[in-house]
Amino acid sequence: MNKGIYTCGPMEDVSRATMNGWRADLERAFFGRGVKILHPTRRASIHEIGEQDPNIQRSIVKMDLQDISDTSVVLADLRDSSGGKRWGSVCEIAHAHTKNKIIIVVMDPEQKNHPFITFYATEIHRSMEDGIEACKKYFE
Repeated sequence: MNKGIYTCGPMEDVSRATMNGWRADLERAFFGRGVKILHPTRRASIHEIGEQDPNIQRSIVKMDLQDISDTSVVLADLRDSSGGKRWGSVCEIAHAHTKNKIIIVVMDPEQKNHPFITFYATEIHRSMEDGIEACKKYFE
């Protein structure tokens, strides 16, 4: 089942370090294992120019949904999701669920479990390290 991992998580209103740090940790954890990892952040420049163009916005969504279809596991960073953040991530999780993907969600220790996330997630972890470790068992 080695189709790879899609990284679902913050891209809007966060620093590049927040956007890419945990994704780099995942890359390091899977280095040399032959697991394809697809990051939507590779299209960050398109996001920046597409903020006002609905055609670009729709194409970004289609590309992200195709990435989810092309992988077997979604690692979703939902940490610090207060205040309406992570709309896109939650939509990606719902889409992944309809495609019967394995969905590993990472939330902060103090975050309440939302019924929808509890339902859609295959596993919920309270640290990114634990979430990355959980991904590994699907590629043994």
